[in-house]
Amino acid sequence: MSKAFVSVNDAVLVDVIGRAEKRLVFIAPGLRPTVASALVRAMAVVPHPAIHLVLDVDAEVSRLGYGDKDFKGMEMLQAEAARHSLTVNHHPGIRIGLLIADETTLIYSPTAESIETENRQPDKPNAILLETELPQSLADACALGEDGHATLEVGKDVIDAQAVAAVKRDLAARPAKDFNIARAERVFSSMLQYVEFEIENYKLTTRTLRLDAELFGVKDEAVSQRLASRYHLFSKNDSLTVEIPFVGEDAQPDTNRPKETFGPLSVDKERNRIKKRFIIEAGKNRALILRRDVAAFEKEIERLRKRMELYKNGVQSQIEKRTGEIVAELLAALTESLKTNPPPHWASRHIDPKITDADVKRLFQEDIQQELESVRTDFDPKIRIDYKEITYATFVDKDFRALIEKRFGKEEIARILEEHDAAPERRKEGAE
Repeated sequence: MSKAFVSVNDAVLVDVIGRAEKRLVFIAPGLRPTVASALVRAMAVVPHPAIHLVLDVDAEVSRLGYGDKDFKGMEMLQAEAARHSLTVNHHPGIRIGLLIADETTLIYSPTAESIETENRQPDKPNAILLETELPQSLADACALGEDGHATLEVGKDVIDAQAVAAVKRDLAARPAKDFNIARAERVFSSMLQYVEFEIENYKLTTRTLRLDAELFGVKDEAVSQRLASRYHLFSKNDSLTVEIPFVGEDAQPDTNRPKETFGPLSVDKERNRIKKRFIIEAGKNRALILRRDVAAFEKEIERLRKRMELYKNGVQSQIEKRTGEIVAELLAALTESLKTNPPPHWASRHIDPKITDADVKRLFQEDIQQELESVRTDFDPKIRIDYKEITYATFVDKDFRALIEKRFGKEEIARILEEHDAAPERRKEGAE
């Protein structure tokens, strides 16, 4: 008694197709030249009305490894089918394999060779074998029933030479990678990925107030445009810390816990702690993270992001207070010079011929009001995270290999590389 669950690869498909005499249905995403050749030979044996061939004519099929990289199998099949007055039909996105050859039916999972090598081990089934009467619903869906193509469900569009040529142009423009390279990239992408982790705009000591050069007596327009006057809101010695609620691991404030003092130094400390725990420095401003650690990493980031949000809200009052103090500081330093040498654009904005202290205060505040408002509103600390995949060029780079070996140990990385570099070798050994 035959097994129901079996292993199917190209060699099995070629064997089953080669025994077809009465009917032949082949449905799959793509195919390689050995299978295409078997189907071509079957065209000379099986009655043409009992042949139905369906593929997904898309360059992505080749890139994924459901067919050969250069589409030669599809090109061969389409050309020979046309010579026999047969058609190869198209069904977009088909990802199941079906082979009906006389009384044998194989329903199988096609192998995407960009992900894994073709299965040659009988104890690893990827198909169901039916050797009894073909179910009527399946026969109808494949145009093998009494109503023929009236009940056809897949492959209603005929593939022509122009469609095949279009796919070949697409593959020429964006070629499929060697499948062993794609597998290596997939393996390392499943383990590691690049991560960019930046915290921006959280230090108030960098915040400045832009002042018009005319306020300092500069009258020359060209010089005024080139002169940038910046006044720092906070000195480097300011602590700039506030008390914020304790934030738990769920990134929510916990009012049952004592408040904590938080400031820019707290952000630096947390950033360094998170990087030490999760980040693998990779040189040239690059960093790596184990994919298994991403969830825990992002959980820590969410907690820090919440604490920074609370810090931002607490600091607003300090900014408000400091901008008020700045106006007083600047007025104390500039009032006399502004009374003696006021900016020309003030001339039409006061009544008395001689400008007064009250005029100076009002006009100065009006001039810097917009700048003060922007200072109050543009303090917005942000955490930026971005992930990128590791490419094969990185994977084979000797410095990258050395980095990974140093981090995980030579034995561990050798095991990983051997495990996945061996895939093409296994295929080579089993090749016919």
